[in-house]
Amino acid sequence: MDWSGLRARCQQRVDDLLGHTGVPYPWDINQFLDRLERHRGRDIDLCAIAWSLGNSCGAWQQHPDHDVIAYAENTSGFHQDHIVLHEVGHMISQHRGRCVLSEDEAQRIAPDLAPTALAHLLDRTTGQAEEHEAETIAALIHQQARIRPQLAIDLMPPADAQRLTRVEYIFGE
Repeated sequence: MDWSGLRARCQQRVDDLLGHTGVPYPWDINQFLDRLERHRGRDIDLCAIAWSLGNSCGAWQQHPDHDVIAYAENTSGFHQDHIVLHEVGHMISQHRGRCVLSEDEAQRIAPDLAPTALAHLLDRTTGQAEEHEAETIAALIHQQARIRPQLAIDLMPPADAQRLTRVEYIFGE
């Protein structure tokens, strides 16, 4: 696999996306998805699912007029955001595929999912290269989400900027 090519391709997709959406500060996955919805002109619904060892922890379903992203509810907030961003990576890369879950597994994981949505979900999986792309895109967006906008501190009077820096050092961002 051409890792440098993959990284460059993913960086270009993230740069293009964030050029349109920006990154909310402080980071909030729902605000980011609101911006992504406006940019794409399509609603995105989040669906929390119970995750257990060995199961997929996320999925993206594309419908004619909206998208659904399923993510594991029983993990950390950081991990939930990463799962959602991974699925956004599939979305902005226009990946397609077929699900490897059995109907019983899918029904157990997402018992409230409509039968038509379940049928669509079961028709989706991606190859290893697409998974690497989605994971790289998620990591790149997550990296940008952790960077505090420097502009705000640059516009402050120096004494205020110094105080803010000390407060952030003591208490964290």
